[in-house]
Amino acid sequence: MRTELGRRTLLAIGAASLVVGGRAPQAAERLKISGNRGTIDFAIGDSKIFRTTGGFKDWQGTVHVDDDDVPKSTVEVIVKTGSVSMLDNQQTAMLKASDFFHVEKFPEMIFRSTGIERTGESTLRVVGDITLRGVTRPMTLEVSVTDRRPNAAPGTRYAGFRAKGTIKRSEFGMTKYVDVVGDAVEISINADAWR
Repeated sequence: MRTELGRRTLLAIGAASLVVGGRAPQAAERLKISGNRGTIDFAIGDSKIFRTTGGFKDWQGTVHVDDDDVPKSTVEVIVKTGSVSMLDNQQTAMLKASDFFHVEKFPEMIFRSTGIERTGESTLRVVGDITLRGVTRPMTLEVSVTDRRPNAAPGTRYAGFRAKGTIKRSEFGMTKYVDVVGDAVEISINADAWR
């Protein structure tokens, strides 16, 4: 059920939304995002009674921001699937097993953007591909950027962002309990990007 945690990996890609905000022309720059300063969470289930939630603790990514040409911006996020975590230890162990993330065979989940567009003054749409359990599928993240600091010094916080997206776990071979719990996995990312 928590297999939808992979979506969170995708959410980290939402960091690309940091390109939001009109300013004077500026050189493209490279920002860092990670589980040290952010969260990738997931939820599965259509009802509040049978809703399951979890997250990933170990992930990192790079955001290349090009304010002068937003579509040239990119995001890449790598999530360590073995860092999946739920409140219940038994459920966490189940998600690491072969029916779900199969962490021994597939230790990483990767999201790479293929397109970024500005949708509002502080919002972006990040389209990309997520690879999970050896399967690659498209994924879209709706991103909002907050507290952007374009003059932030190296090694300091540049901006905060939130991203949301959805994937179907069955498309990645995680079909166990789909009929009981559901197929759609909602992914939420909340993180800071640093220079």
